[in-house]
Amino acid sequence: MIDQQAQDDFYRNVWQSNIHLFKHSGNNLVGEINSLNPSLVIDAGCGINFFKGKIKNLVGYDPVFEKESDIICGHYDAPFKSECADVILALGSVNWGNHDDIANMLIKLKSWLKPGGRLYMRGAPGGYKNDQGLKWFRWGTKEIDYYARLLDFDILRIELEHNTDGTLAEREWPHRYVWVYKRKLIK
Repeated sequence: MIDQQAQDDFYRNVWQSNIHLFKHSGNNLVGEINSLNPSLVIDAGCGINFFKGKIKNLVGYDPVFEKESDIICGHYDAPFKSECADVILALGSVNWGNHDDIANMLIKLKSWLKPGGRLYMRGAPGGYKNDQGLKWFRWGTKEIDYYARLLDFDILRIELEHNTDGTLAEREWPHRYVWVYKRKLIK
């Protein structure tokens, strides 16, 4: 089970956004996603809502960043209808808990995706050196593939996002994974 209070405290007091530096999951996503002409893009755990005003039809929710979020909520109480979104961004918000926690979060996100919709994700293989004991999920290519098979996603790509400027020095790992799941079309 995820300790929501510890997670909220971590994001308020430790975490700092450096998304503008990311080669595979920062500004480069704007043109790619806008070229899909989406009717709804959900930024799940939007943090500072970096993509607001950049990506068309984007709605961001977050339980911590109240001033920046369009909606203040978490994954399980977000007010989206089934199969409403063309694209979902989960760029660091599905990094907590055990295999069951991750599966349940992904099931929830998948329920909002239209058939053929894309889920852009970023995950890390570990936590911070000073993370107050939070339970980080350790993402790797085996885990990415496992959840694709479990939830019947296609994987469009997997890339490594490397720490290139030293801003991630407090992390246990020098990189993150960035990948795109695609919900299969209903036959």
